[in-house]
Amino acid sequence: MSLLDGPRKLGLVASMIIVAVSVTLSFLLAVGQAQPKLEMHRAGVNADDGSGWHLGVSTKGSFSIRLPIPFNDFTTHDPKTGEATHVIGAKSAEGIKFSAVELAINAKSPGDLDAILKTFSANSANKVSNVERKNRDGLDTLDFSVANATSMAHLRYIKARSVLYALTIECPNAQRELVAAIKGKFFDSFKPKTSS
Repeated sequence: MSLLDGPRKLGLVASMIIVAVSVTLSFLLAVGQAQPKLEMHRAGVNADDGSGWHLGVSTKGSFSIRLPIPFNDFTTHDPKTGEATHVIGAKSAEGIKFSAVELAINAKSPGDLDAILKTFSANSANKVSNVERKNRDGLDTLDFSVANATSMAHLRYIKARSVLYALTIECPNAQRELVAAIKGKFFDSFKPKTSS
């Protein structure tokens, strides 16, 4: 599905599943988990609300988010601990990846969101920018952007009492302007189902 062409029928459900899984696996590997078991709830969901955006309500997670393209909804399970990670994710024809991920906070979770920022900043190929930190209504939020020679990403981490949410838009550098125009709408559409 192309962000440039507007909504149209999705013919590549299998490729969307592969992309969503790869985005999630990349995230999980970055936080130290490997080879999770995948439980696909829904694939290629076209839930256009009339504005061209699609409301993604996590089947087993505690959040919802709106995406500009159809999405996949799935859960992964850590084979060692059984801990669940809930994901809403999609990839556009232009290579723009969207994901909203919910992880339970446990002993392996970063004690502070600053640890996540330090991890991205530690790689000399990354340029971290637009760092913003907020704490409101019991939610600790960290926003930042990271770029390298070929791609960039906008990230928002939201730490509640018992869960960590990670919202990400990743894109090739050629799509920076398009992503800049929609990132606020994507991030601001996130809603926890309950206060965690």
